Amino acid sequence: MMRKAGVSRRDFLKGAAAAFAAPYVLTSTALGAAGRPPASERIVMGAIGVGAQGGGHLGGLARHSRVEVVAVCEVDRERLAKALAKVPNAKGYNDFREVLARPDVEAVVIATPDHWHAPISIVAMRAGKDVYCEKPLTLTIREGRALADTAGRYGRIFQTGSQQRSGAEFHTACELVRNGRIGRLHTVKVGIVTRGGSNKPWSPQPVPERLDYDFWLGPAPWAPYHPDRVHYNFRFCSDYSGGDVTNWGAHHLDIAQWGIGADESGPLEVEGTGKRNRTGLHDVFYNINVTYTYAGDVKLILGGGNSGGTRFEGTEGWIHVDRGKLEGEPKAVLKSKIGPDEIHLTFSKGGHMGSWIDAVRSRQTDHITAPPEVGHRSATVCHLANIAMLLERKLRWDPVKERFVGDEDANRCLDRPRREPWRI
Repeated sequence: MMRKAGVSRRDFLKGAAAAFAAPYVLTSTALGAAGRPPASERIVMGAIGVGAQGGGHLGGLARHSRVEVVAVCEVDRERLAKALAKVPNAKGYNDFREVLARPDVEAVVIATPDHWHAPISIVAMRAGKDVYCEKPLTLTIREGRALADTAGRYGRIFQTGSQQRSGAEFHTACELVRNGRIGRLHTVKVGIVTRGGSNKPWSPQPVPERLDYDFWLGPAPWAPYHPDRVHYNFRFCSDYSGGDVTNWGAHHLDIAQWGIGADESGPLEVEGTGKRNRTGLHDVFYNINVTYTYAGDVKLILGGGNSGGTRFEGTEGWIHVDRGKLEGEPKAVLKSKIGPDEIHLTFSKGGHMGSWIDAVRSRQTDHITAPPEVGHRSATVCHLANIAMLLERKLRWDPVKERFVGDEDANRCLDRPRREPWRI
């Protein structure tokens, strides 16, 4: 879907403005074969945000046989220069709207800080681009609803960067649980490492010449510059991120949702506690203990510490899954075969981003494992934890209306004000 004829580049940029951790690195092996088809058969792409995660994605895209990266956007000039060295035929940009204004760009990969995920994704889809956006998909719950609705309205191919959805061990675990191999599911335990960042005193510092700091802030409130705000450190500032609750929670709570069967729903209640730094710049929750209640009285317990992964407990056994690990009792459960008339979950062929690339070309979404509704719902579970800890009380949640029940103070936490001109 291209821009309508007669719409100038300036008008598009103006309209776009008004419309408004870590883990896996993309490899060329995961993306496809070595043969390179002619340019006419390649997907023309742009990369928006090319730091650690985005830079890893860009390296894989540069080696992909069916992709041609022609545009790279980054507000840090040093990072932009390093990125362009990987794709020397691409053009560099400071403003993502200039990438989206290019009629030749068919799809974009977004790996910016979290507070930019939804605004850029929504404008990209309205501009007719397919999108791969890193997790956590959103900064607020209402952003997620707007993003998922936009994807449906414009018919875009969208994959959330929740790569565990494309891991064989996670797929197997959730399929076994969904088909009752451990009996009736009653408890899910999720372990994530949670960090509080730094509590050291700070004072404003000059903005480095290489960084367009005002654009980096974008829709977030204006704040004086300090290096502990930007690049990876953004994750510990609540203006830009939900901390490790959304960073690692977006991975492991996503698998919990999958196993519970709540991809288009969510919990009914949430309560929890956590710590926050009393001094310093970083203010996200850590040392957390959160409990969710789902339909059927299924309890999901989210805890901090050094344990990882997702453990499903049922009346007849348990299954624990983490990256490269799949365990269960009784052990025979892991060898159980799923019959043709049982529940078969979507499996990614060709890797997480590879499946998205295939779908962009074919327009078939059979192997898209983390579409926008899934990304939104999994991020919502993370946001619910942060809101419950912030308000320090048990909250009742209506996953159909996507509102808190009888609690307007909590409902005011569903979204945040944004600096002009950035709107959702």
